[in-house]
Amino acid sequence: MVNYILHMENTLLIFKDDQRITPWHISLYMALFQIWNSVRFKDEINIRRDELMSLSKIGSANTYTRCLKQLNDWNYINYIPSKSRFVSSKVHMYRFDTTPDTTCDNTPDNSSDNTSVHLVRPFLNNTKHKENNSKQYKTSKDELHSSSSPPSQSSKNKSTKKKKRFIPPKLEETKAFFQEQKSTTQNAEMFQNHFESNGWLVGGKTKMKDWKAAARNWILRSKNFAGQNANSKTDRLNVNQNKDYGEPL
Repeated sequence: MVNYILHMENTLLIFKDDQRITPWHISLYMALFQIWNSVRFKDEINIRRDELMSLSKIGSANTYTRCLKQLNDWNYINYIPSKSRFVSSKVHMYRFDTTPDTTCDNTPDNSSDNTSVHLVRPFLNNTKHKENNSKQYKTSKDELHSSSSPPSQSSKNKSTKKKKRFIPPKLEETKAFFQEQKSTTQNAEMFQNHFESNGWLVGGKTKMKDWKAAARNWILRSKNFAGQNANSKTDRLNVNQNKDYGEPL
């Protein structure tokens, strides 16, 4: 008699190590095992597609057929398809309960003697599996190294080269700066109003980078403009005292 507890334990261990197995394979195998158990582990069981799809919750006939053939090719079962639509297909369930080393039994269980057991193991490409694991470990190790390494000098230089965003000053800041430069608050208000009206553009085209430098230029120009106005007023007030007003203009 099949020791179904040991059989299922060994089968699930094989599934765990077999990278080809998907949840659909496991679901279909569990459905086959349920039918096998219901007939008390007979040598062969009759299967119907609609019954197995309902038990395994597989909704696609293509997925059902593919998984059934793959379980056969990978030596989990022996699938015997029927050539007649009136005769059901059969499946021979290999046993995995005979030894702790997950062996299979291709012969009927006529006695408790295991001397006639034919040992079969599902093929697993262990070498490829190890290579994949080593590649995955190497990749994760490289990612960890790159994430933990300090930033390079080039990245630091790039960060320092980033342009600082220009922030327009408030009127209070402008007045305070003009007072430091020995200028008037009226001149500060004129400076603020002028550049706020044109979007803080120097010359009406270029975006301002340093408002304090622009303010110093503004103060210098205002001083020069005031000096020129004073000279022009003086010239206009210089009247010739010897002028003869009797002469026609």
